[in-house]
Amino acid sequence: MSAPDANAGGGRQQQFEFSIGCVPFQLRMSDARLYRDASLRYAAFTEASSQPIHIALNDHSIAGSQPADFAYDFEGAVLRADSCKIRFDGVRNEYALDSLLRILLSWKLSDRNGFLLHAATVVRNGKAYVFTGRSGAGKSTVASLSPKGSVLTDEISLLRRENGEWRAYGTPFWGEFRAAGSNTSAPVRGIFRLLQAPENRRTSLRPVEMIRTLLPNVLFFSSESEANRRLLEIVGQAAEEMPGYELAFRKDPAFWEVLPA
Repeated sequence: MSAPDANAGGGRQQQFEFSIGCVPFQLRMSDARLYRDASLRYAAFTEASSQPIHIALNDHSIAGSQPADFAYDFEGAVLRADSCKIRFDGVRNEYALDSLLRILLSWKLSDRNGFLLHAATVVRNGKAYVFTGRSGAGKSTVASLSPKGSVLTDEISLLRRENGEWRAYGTPFWGEFRAAGSNTSAPVRGIFRLLQAPENRRTSLRPVEMIRTLLPNVLFFSSESEANRRLLEIVGQAAEEMPGYELAFRKDPAFWEVLPA
C-alpha cells in the first residue's frame, strides 16, 4: 500500500497493489471509505509488482471516444478497458468493486492459461482438491468440514496452467462460508463434481464429462468470439490434463476417505 498522494483533479488519491493468482493490480481511488473497505477485503492479497495492471476507480475523467477492448456494466457500475487504461466507474460500495474485479480478472486470465471457477478449493498434503457444482451442491459444506487453515477459497477458485502443471490459487471472492481466501497455490490433485448423497462414493469422469462439468461453472463475461474460443481451448486442455471425479458425499468429514491421496 502507499500513502495518499496529490491528485491533479482536485481530490486526494490513494492507491494499493495486490495480486490474485499472480495477476497484479494497482487500484487508485479518492473515496476514503471505499479505500478502507477494499484495503480490508484484499489485505491478504496485498503485493507489490513492477508492472501491475492499473485501474482508475471513479476518477470522474471523461471516457475516451474509442471503442473499449472490453466493457461490462454490472448494476450501474461500469468496467471499461482499452490499450491505455482500465477504469471502473459508478462504484459505490465494496461489493460492486469486488464484482468488477472478478469480471476483469476472468478476462485477463484468458491470456494467462487460466480461468475462474465456481468452486471451493481445499489443500491437503500439499495438493489442491477443487470441489465444484451448481449452487447448493455443497461447496460451502465441504469448506466447513475441512481442517482450519486448509481452505484456499469457498466460492471462486482460480486455476492456471504453469510450467506444465495446473495449479489452484486462493482468491478473496468468498461465499457462504466466508473463507477470506489464502494468497497461496498448490498443484491440482483433482476436480470433484459434488453430489449430496447418503453415502460417500467417488466415480471417475471422462474428459468430455469434465468439460460438461466445468463449462457451466466457469465465470466468463466476454461476448467476443475470439475470447470465447480461447476459453474453450483452455477449459478443454484442463479437462484432458486434470483428473476429474463425481463425488457423492454425506455431510461429515468422512468423505475424505474416498478421495485419492
